[in-house]
Amino acid sequence: MDEKVLEFAIFCIESLAEQLKMSAKETYKLVNEDTDILQSYIIPCYEPLHSQSKHYIVEDLIEILKERGALK
Repeated sequence: MDEKVLEFAIFCIESLAEQLKMSAKETYKLVNEDTDILQSYIIPCYEPLHSQSKHYIVEDLIEILKERGALK
């Protein structure tokens, strides 16, 4: 994996954890094991996502987590 993509994935996990008031470890489990959005969305969509604002990215990820039943 490209270093920029890895850094972006970490940024997404940490930003999402902050918004959800969860640890980064819990959030990683949520996006990697519970829903697979890390591999199926965050990494493949790096190019269009990384140019968006932090707020947009976090809200987008929360919406996907809700769609996949991981959040209410």
